[in-house]
Amino acid sequence: MSDDTSDTEEPADEIHGYSIERAAGEEPEEVESAIAGRMAPIGPEHSITDLKRTTDVIGSPVIRTASRTLTPFVVAFGIYLTLFGTDRPGGAFQGGVVMASAIVLIAISFGFRNTQEWLDARALAGMFLLGAGIFGAVAFGALVYGGAVLELFVFPLSVENMVKLVEVAIAALVTGVIIGLMFWIATGFQSGGEDA
Repeated sequence: MSDDTSDTEEPADEIHGYSIERAAGEEPEEVESAIAGRMAPIGPEHSITDLKRTTDVIGSPVIRTASRTLTPFVVAFGIYLTLFGTDRPGGAFQGGVVMASAIVLIAISFGFRNTQEWLDARALAGMFLLGAGIFGAVAFGALVYGGAVLELFVFPLSVENMVKLVEVAIAALVTGVIIGLMFWIATGFQSGGEDA
């Protein structure tokens, strides 16, 4: 074991990958409160650096193979929860979250940047619009048949099938929103509002 550091050296001026700028003669306790605001930088320029730094840690062949193997099963379980959640444990929200977790698993294994390039933003918007469109069509389509909004008894299909259609719409909405939020948080964001 090589001895690169000795006990007499000062501790590294880095916390969780973020460098700490210390003025000459300052003690770590004095600096601690001064750097609290600089510990979590925001913006894409910081997150890209963080993703490049952590890619080697999470990009092992074992993790990539496991994620490739598990992803179809996770998506199938999410579809099962969505379609059979009306009369069994599960439902659209749970199914949507499980399906979104499959994409999160891929993103953690292959890197968020690679996953973002693979999964186009138009696909996320399409998933969100598909869910909103189906839900809106079912909700206001009842008016065409002489019923009230979301009155499922007036449709020519059975109520059970109409409920499953609504569940699919909600699952698509939830999946799109969660994947979008995950990418938004992973790539960083800047506050558009004024500080209060």
